[in-house]
Amino acid sequence: MSDITIHIDETLDSSSLLALQHDLSQEPGIKNIYAEETKPHLMVVTFDSKVTSSEDILASFTSQGLHAELIGL
Repeated sequence: MSDITIHIDETLDSSSLLALQHDLSQEPGIKNIYAEETKPHLMVVTFDSKVTSSEDILASFTSQGLHAELIGL
């Protein structure tokens, strides 16, 4: 398993954030998505690197119209 942190430029309300987490959790290889309520711009994604990549995960965010970047790469 691998973890990445993604910064989302948009401000999402709690229901939008939960919907995003739900949608992305359905993607192949994604095991967990976590966003702290006090830091909704940051999401930590745990994934199986044999199934998907950090670039694919970032593309999942941007394909939903979000402006996002990988942090720490």
